[in-house]
Amino acid sequence: MLDIKIFNVDSGFCAAVSTGDHHTILIDFSYSVRSGFNPSQYLLQELCTSLDCVIVPAYGEEHLAGLSDFLKQTLIDGLAVNFLVANPSLAADQFHELDLANQRFSNVLTTDRNSRCSKVSQTMKIHGIDFSFFWNNYPDFQDAHNLSLVTFVSYEDIKIIFPSDLETEGWRTLLKNDDFCHHLRKVNMFVAANHGREESYCPEVFDYCRPELIIVSNELKQRISPKILHQYKNHSKGSPNGVCDKKLLTTHDDGTITISKCLDRLRQVQTQRKAHQY
Repeated sequence: MLDIKIFNVDSGFCAAVSTGDHHTILIDFSYSVRSGFNPSQYLLQELCTSLDCVIVPAYGEEHLAGLSDFLKQTLIDGLAVNFLVANPSLAADQFHELDLANQRFSNVLTTDRNSRCSKVSQTMKIHGIDFSFFWNNYPDFQDAHNLSLVTFVSYEDIKIIFPSDLETEGWRTLLKNDDFCHHLRKVNMFVAANHGREESYCPEVFDYCRPELIIVSNELKQRISPKILHQYKNHSKGSPNGVCDKKLLTTHDDGTITISKCLDRLRQVQTQRKAHQY
């Protein structure tokens, strides 16, 4: 059994990947003042007393401040964190909050800074779920958005990509990697990068990827361009059996979005407002 929840948060991003035996991986850690959602409190309500790992995918100042706040809250709530996953090429003096977090928890991703051909990917299995991570290296890129950690999650017939805040130039660099393109071809659920902002839309991505569903995690005060929404809808092929009548979901319109898989049943997509089954 697998549940992937993409939460409706005020800004930033937060998703939880959970198995039926209370094993949970958290992707980012934003919250919502409107609803009172707090990732640490949510996990405790779900009877999760330890996190298998926290994936830290974005490195802007506001994201890393959120990481610091989240880790302080886990200490208060008694929520154990086993390890972190983050872009391993980042310089400690440039990303101080992440460096402090790495002193408390080990980052399981590694890179060889002295190699001519720097490592840009790593794959691991966590409780039966396949995770593949790709990143651009610092200092080849120095802007936080294009240093975002891209996460592919694969479990039976769920193949989803979380590209975090990656922008077009970062996409195009990763598209030069054959293994990255191979993973893209398998994707059937696509989370739009950087909350659907225009500077993170890369049309070449969809030369490799034809998802059934595209999900946009909206920021509360950031309106998505109607043009970009239309382009994303054109890239989504929809459900192959016609059961789902939407090609695109947004957290602003649909609330928290849950993708689930139970035994040999078809994957399901549920929202706070409406449910769709594939």
